[in-house]
Amino acid sequence: MRRLLLGNFLMLSTLVAGCSGDDAGSELDPGRVTMHRLNRVEYNNTVRDLLGTQQRPADDFPTDNSDFGYDNIADSLSMSTIQLELYERAAESLAEEAMKILVPSTTTQFEAEKLPATSGGMNGDAWNLNSNGSLTATMNVATAGEYIVSVRAWERHAGSEYAKMDVAIDGKLVKTFDIKATSGAPEVVTVNVQIAAGNRKIEVSFLNDYYDQAASQDRNLYVDWIKVTGPLNAVVSNGIRDKIVTCDPTSGDACLRTILGDFGKRAWRRPLTEAEVTELLGLINKVKAEGDSVDRGIEIALRAILLSPHFIFRPEVEVGEPSAAPHALNGYEIASRLSYFIWSSMPDDELFAAAADGSLNDPAGIRAQVDRMLADPKAQALVENFAGQWLHTRALDSHQPDYVLFPEFDDKLRVAMRIESELFFKEFLTTDIPMNDMLTADFTFVNDRLAEYYGVAPPGTGDEFVRVQLNDPNRRGLFTQSGILTVTSYPRRTSPVKRGKWALTQILCDSPPPPPPGVEGLKDIDPTASLRERLEMHRKNEPCKSCHATMDQLGFGMEQFDAIGKPRTEDQGFPIDATGTLPTGEKFNGAVEMGQVLHDDARFGRCVSTHLLTYALGRGMASSDDPHLDQIAAEFQGSGYKLKDLIAIIATSEPFRTRRGESGGAK
Repeated sequence: MRRLLLGNFLMLSTLVAGCSGDDAGSELDPGRVTMHRLNRVEYNNTVRDLLGTQQRPADDFPTDNSDFGYDNIADSLSMSTIQLELYERAAESLAEEAMKILVPSTTTQFEAEKLPATSGGMNGDAWNLNSNGSLTATMNVATAGEYIVSVRAWERHAGSEYAKMDVAIDGKLVKTFDIKATSGAPEVVTVNVQIAAGNRKIEVSFLNDYYDQAASQDRNLYVDWIKVTGPLNAVVSNGIRDKIVTCDPTSGDACLRTILGDFGKRAWRRPLTEAEVTELLGLINKVKAEGDSVDRGIEIALRAILLSPHFIFRPEVEVGEPSAAPHALNGYEIASRLSYFIWSSMPDDELFAAAADGSLNDPAGIRAQVDRMLADPKAQALVENFAGQWLHTRALDSHQPDYVLFPEFDDKLRVAMRIESELFFKEFLTTDIPMNDMLTADFTFVNDRLAEYYGVAPPGTGDEFVRVQLNDPNRRGLFTQSGILTVTSYPRRTSPVKRGKWALTQILCDSPPPPPPGVEGLKDIDPTASLRERLEMHRKNEPCKSCHATMDQLGFGMEQFDAIGKPRTEDQGFPIDATGTLPTGEKFNGAVEMGQVLHDDARFGRCVSTHLLTYALGRGMASSDDPHLDQIAAEFQGSGYKLKDLIAIIATSEPFRTRRGESGGAK
């Protein structure tokens, strides 16, 4: 069966591989996206929304490659043999969980005095087996499985041996115990045993009676109760199976086709063809023919669906005659693009319905869905996955400042820094504040730990974050947020180069080229000079001058903050010089003034548009995208730089709703 499932994967991979494309095209080329594999975040979110599972299989997958600043770029999401094995393991675990009928564990207690016995009599609350004999409890076991059999007992000691007690199920010995406890301190002995379903007899027997009349010694076994608990692997039902198996699967193929069609549509994010349903039905019938249950057959079919490239990838397959001309995506493809753009997950029922009724073929229908989706809690994925990579705050998780130089930096502060930037971005996502105000905003979000770090009055909310006004004139906007200042520094010192490159790349999209071969760093430059002076000496080298001219100036503007974002007036005894001059002549002193200078820079709006379109499409931008980016940026500016509007503008743009065809592509 494993070979059959893997063969199915390879066959379908070949079928949909034709979705890959090149960068050729005309002036109005909407571009093409290589067949997009779900990255780790998308995979975990998808199985969560598809099944309702709490499993996170992709946490064990290899780390996704990043390109153009993001880990959802289709060209970089490769597939390896190891990944295929991990997908197979995940599919098996998820399908098994989905089809498992879970039974609650119960405990049944039998009081010894109420059980039939072959010897002895009552002694207080216990039964005294005063000669070899047994007590028998009869119970109906509804579910076969592992159970715990417990017995509370003690002995009256006599002779050289302790009382020996057997526990047996249906006459078959399970375990023999030496009962050493006395009436003052009874003991509970337990044994784990597999018990089959049906009426079962649990027997407790006294084996070694001893009586010496002359010495007045009489060995007896006292039994208080017998308890049976199980099955051990049972928990409260998670209800996953009930959502998948919506009819009686033993009633025939019609029900099985409904189950496969409904689940397959959600998993593959499009309706299945009759041939695909028939192929999956064949797996169920093969399992049944081998003598297994129909539930086991459905489980195998679910594994095949979850292991298929139609689940692991997001194919956009050519239909009709091959053509390089741009053409519109169908409703289901647009639904997937929308859901993975905003939610990093699969479409919900409403998106599927909009795909089916044609609403997503109209920009107005798309905009309505964007508004709805942004109001959904799942839109937090856009904050964590887009903003976290655009602003580089995701990198805080692995950044480790030198603990000797910066002892106040700890995990609580690390988390607080990341959450501050996420909530700051979310404020622009959920309100109409112009997005370029990110560079100058006089508010932020803090908890008590971060408030203390920033030197503002703690809100008294503990770990809960609240919005606060910033009264410090030197703390405004993105360029002064501690998390961004930290990840753009080295562990032991700041880096005007790294900070300047971050500002150029993430805020202005004016990325410098890689340094030419043979260019040295600062190690051979006068170590007694200030960092700024050493960088200015470095910049005198002709290969370095053009790249560092703007980059270093922006980095200098943030030098009034140390390597973990705390204000400072000097660095290693040198006074801080946070002045800078842009190539266009604008001067600034410090990060706040730099933010004010860049606030009205048209490059910011186009840069944000570029980053968000890159993330939305899962591909890098090419020169053929310039006309589309110009239009998107112009509409973004016309909307007053509202982030919600930019998302809708991108979702209704030609590159998002259409794709270039390919000659000789897959049908």
